[in-house]
Amino acid sequence: MRVITRREQSKKAGVGYGVAALAATEGLSDAIFDGRPTPREILARNWLPEGAVHQQRTLSTQIDSDRYLLGPQVVITRDDMRRVTWAAGVEAGALILSQYAGPNVERNTGQRIERRVLTRAPVWRYALALDKFSGQPGVAWIAGAPGRRTLWLDGEAVKTKAADVDFPFLAFSQVPVGRVQTKAPPFGVLGYKDRASGKLYLRRIEGGKLGEEQVVAEEALGGVSFAIYGDEVLARVDLLKNDQPVPALIRSSDGGRRYSKPEPIDLSGLKGFTPAPGYAKPIVDKGGSFHVPLALNDRDEALAVNYVVAEKALVEAIRVKGLTRKVAVEVFPSTVGGRNSFGNGVSDGHGLIMVLSTEEGQLFSSNSSAGGIYFPPSALLNYEMPLVAGFSASECYSAGQKANMVSMDYLFVESNDLGEPISSRLHFETWDMPLPLPQATATASGSKVELKIQADCDLEPGKVRIAFDDPAVTVTDVTIKDLRSAVIETDARDVKGKVMSFDVLTLFHRHHGEVVIH
Repeated sequence: MRVITRREQSKKAGVGYGVAALAATEGLSDAIFDGRPTPREILARNWLPEGAVHQQRTLSTQIDSDRYLLGPQVVITRDDMRRVTWAAGVEAGALILSQYAGPNVERNTGQRIERRVLTRAPVWRYALALDKFSGQPGVAWIAGAPGRRTLWLDGEAVKTKAADVDFPFLAFSQVPVGRVQTKAPPFGVLGYKDRASGKLYLRRIEGGKLGEEQVVAEEALGGVSFAIYGDEVLARVDLLKNDQPVPALIRSSDGGRRYSKPEPIDLSGLKGFTPAPGYAKPIVDKGGSFHVPLALNDRDEALAVNYVVAEKALVEAIRVKGLTRKVAVEVFPSTVGGRNSFGNGVSDGHGLIMVLSTEEGQLFSSNSSAGGIYFPPSALLNYEMPLVAGFSASECYSAGQKANMVSMDYLFVESNDLGEPISSRLHFETWDMPLPLPQATATASGSKVELKIQADCDLEPGKVRIAFDDPAVTVTDVTIKDLRSAVIETDARDVKGKVMSFDVLTLFHRHHGEVVIH
């Protein structure tokens, strides 16, 4: 007897979701990033929706398509200096920018939400980039219908040679997550594609003015994404060869004035796996090193890989059953006291979080505290929550509410167990993920204690609180010698054998540890 599966029926009706499903029905072309209309929601008349029970936040109730979440363009970003998250969504054709402020543990303020309409023109696709100095996001968007699309940057129309412009991407030259931007970015870069000719363009932005268009690639799948550090620009494209995506890098060392030819990444060591479409964006870690996330599939496994550019190393980050829908890597504000990008090889280095979603709607993450050279086993984020049809993630940050944790904001569309969107609601959620616990020793000399940090904590002057389990012991002075050592003076004659705790709360971190004094 013939069995007609749901997959066959979806293919026949042309209703696949996600780039892999769309590629199966339409072949590899830019159209796989155009998404599908989100369905009208089915609601029980009297049953209270689960999202209302769990106080789920909704950015939009009328997102018309899943295409806004398919590519690497940034649609949610975090300002860790001001403890603000910016997110944008399209509702009834209008592009709306939302600001989520707080909660702020230092100022004891709750959460505040503000929204403003950027344009009411029908928006096709959009991208954000935060100027960390001003605290304001730049926004590029594509307006109009296919074949008549126009490019806009911060409310101004952009003149371009592209006949059918799409796939906007935007970034600034500034410090990475966990560092303070003390001056305006010297330049930025705007990227986009002409879908009529296949040409990919990059343009330098300086002093609010756009430079000349530079064609950096042709015959690519989708658009171009990039990261900037100093004068270094690293761009990612997926070349299309023999009907297969080939991840490649484009470089500039002079602030985007000139670019190299695309250089394919050598994936020959990943036997049995083939790249999945997506041209996921590169990132810059706290030490200034570039990382490129790669999505791959074999017959029944999804694989997320971190390409450590300086080391020319491919590091397996997440490997799970299923097919990859999307991957992304983001930076978290790691410690710097170890003075080594990769720490001890397992922790105490620069921090990244890899995220992978599958065609079945599962969302996995793994956070590396070793500069992306080591990733612990992945965790399933939505094991008690809705499945995810499409997502976009912010940079990681510390909200200061919980010690030894890092947070990450997500926008997502809910799916059924086939990975198909079930409503037009764009949800906003925050996940808190644990970091390695600080490792330390404490040695007593009479009333004094010398505290030394071995890993995963920095002692910053004016930000350290010391306490003892014995309430009879009073701390009289704390001297921070460097990021990894301090001398604590007490009023006790002898503190050996007592338990001492240290709590560090800064703009970017909150660490807490306990140690028995020897």
